[in-house]
Amino acid sequence: MRGFSFAVAAVTAFTAAAVGSAGFAAAAPTGGGNAADAVKELQAEGYNVQVNGSVTDPLSACVTTAVHGVPASASSNTTVYVDVTCPDDH
Repeated sequence: MRGFSFAVAAVTAFTAAAVGSAGFAAAAPTGGGNAADAVKELQAEGYNVQVNGSVTDPLSACVTTAVHGVPASASSNTTVYVDVTCPDDH
């Protein structure tokens, strides 16, 4: 019975750790949204943001295609990279 209790405790601890880190990672913007909003959200969380892509329009007219470099745990002053695409109507 003691071995079973240890196994349950270990599984509970691993699950809690996974859910805790997943909750933070899920807070990062994902592709498909407004690029300006993604940059503002990441900056509000304390990240330095680098925008990748040919920005030919205001970021509010561009779309986020990917976000890279968001750490699994909170870490301010970390640089994250936002890939964007802008309308090609010029």
